[in-house]
Amino acid sequence: MAGARVIVTGGSSGIGRALARAMADEGATVVITGRDRERLHEAARNHQSIRTVVCDVTDAEQIEALHDQVLASGGVDILVNCAGVMHFFDVTSGFPLQRQLQEIDIDVAGPVRLVHAFLPHLLQRRSVIVNVSSGLAWVPYASAPVYSGAKAFVHAWTVALREQLKGTSVRVVELLPPVTDTPLADGLNPSFARMPTDDLVQAFLQGLRRGQDEIAPGQSVQLKWLSRLAPGLIFARLNATSRPSAVHASKEHYE
Repeated sequence: MAGARVIVTGGSSGIGRALARAMADEGATVVITGRDRERLHEAARNHQSIRTVVCDVTDAEQIEALHDQVLASGGVDILVNCAGVMHFFDVTSGFPLQRQLQEIDIDVAGPVRLVHAFLPHLLQRRSVIVNVSSGLAWVPYASAPVYSGAKAFVHAWTVALREQLKGTSVRVVELLPPVTDTPLADGLNPSFARMPTDDLVQAFLQGLRRGQDEIAPGQSVQLKWLSRLAPGLIFARLNATSRPSAVHASKEHYE
């Protein structure tokens, strides 16, 4: 990480914040982005090598401004797509369509926008794209239907990107976290084990150093293999008590 220039979207809290701080501690210069200026400043506090840029991943003009600012200051070596939102809801309860489409815009279109904007630059240097998906890319969690579908998209898209960029200077890595001890997990079944954020970060850094293209720590790798060996069984177990109440049960995590 020493000397690397990094962008982390969704860097004001949760996994994005933890990844940004860890990479900064290892010598990287990190730009964290998000919508909330105050939360970004709080995340960067006491980290001199972390800079903040307000950027909404659904806003093309803000992404263009981020692109121009980053390239003017030396460019980027590692792009981490981590911004996300997760809604828990019952589809029969009238959960607003606008919020479901917003979830797709952030979780699906957001990473696509960032890669599209930065790829010409990344192809000019030895670089890494890191897409943060989820173990739910393999086994959907029914209480978060749009989120589960979005992460399945990110997984498939990342595999396709990696194949297309094979032989170029760009490495494509996918981080598939299990349930992690962040605010995003608050709406999940409390019986689910939560991986400490520090453990997830260390697994990511180790996987990156070892050249892994798919980093699936803890229960995520179990979901991967069980989804192939016994898909009906693991889906039933994951969703045994998953249905939310008729009242809109929504947990947003978006930096």
